[in-house]
Amino acid sequence: MTRVAILGTGLIGTSIALALRERGKADMELVGHDKYVDVARKAQQRGAFHQVANTAAEAVRGADLVILAAPLLAIQKLIEEIAPALGPDTVVTDTGSTKAEVLRWAAATLPHPEHFVGGHPMAGKTNFGPDAADAALFDGARYVVVPAVNSSERAVTTVVNLAETIGAKPMYMDAAEHDAYAAAISHMPMMAAVALFSMERASEAWPELSAMAAGGFKDMTRLSGTDPAMAFDIAVTNRENISHWLERFASTLLDLRDRINDVDNEGDLYKLLAATEFEQVGFRNGIVGREEKVGGNMDEVGAFSFSDFLAGGWVSEKLREVTKDSEARLKSMEEHDRNKRNV
Repeated sequence: MTRVAILGTGLIGTSIALALRERGKADMELVGHDKYVDVARKAQQRGAFHQVANTAAEAVRGADLVILAAPLLAIQKLIEEIAPALGPDTVVTDTGSTKAEVLRWAAATLPHPEHFVGGHPMAGKTNFGPDAADAALFDGARYVVVPAVNSSERAVTTVVNLAETIGAKPMYMDAAEHDAYAAAISHMPMMAAVALFSMERASEAWPELSAMAAGGFKDMTRLSGTDPAMAFDIAVTNRENISHWLERFASTLLDLRDRINDVDNEGDLYKLLAATEFEQVGFRNGIVGREEKVGGNMDEVGAFSFSDFLAGGWVSEKLREVTKDSEARLKSMEEHDRNKRNV
């Protein structure tokens, strides 16, 4: 029997459990633990877990796989708590939104750090807690797999298999790369949403503004409703990267303001809006800058994604792909501009 312990029974932890119950092996035993007993019981009542444990150490004893699905700043304490109870072959992973700090904690504390592999499912909802959990939450979503330098091949295989079992698409990154990119596409947009909502809410015209607000404003500010504990943890564990992207965003806003006010070059403003719309439609239709060659069997994965990752070949291949895609996008934009001029 395969025993999987999930520490943290909120949205992500319970959704993973529900997906494993639905799609995992028949002999898989799922054990949950949460520091809030009522949250763990609610997850069990939803059918996510076979049993819930009173302590984290109790949950991981005899486990083949441990998934740390707790808030980021709680992960360090959890690692310290479970370290003495882990078996010599237990694989440990996490679902945190930042990776460098988590890998550092694991390397410093776990008795067998080579069995730790970071993970980050790129899926979620504004609503949180086990009531919002969904077995289909990860269907088609990217699942970033972040091995440490010394992570064992077996540990990486286990996390890749986990991602694919719950319906996600594995994607390899190192910790620094992950944190920089997550800041750009997840953490900074969340903080920008906080700023936008806070600015509007502070206006004396808020009674009228809120009455007029429709889909656009609600879409733009949805992330300001993120669990504040999670948002805080992300901010303090990825400060430098978030600050970098906020500065770039602020600079871009100022540039856009200047373009709007430049009455002598309105054509440049239109070109920017048209090019952005063109790129956004492509993105919405699934055009992305990279694709991973991954599978659940490391015999298939290892030749490219794992061995080459460790040897540096993965980085070279990625650079070639990015360069090729960038050239294709430039050609598309040039063609788009020509079509606009012919209208």
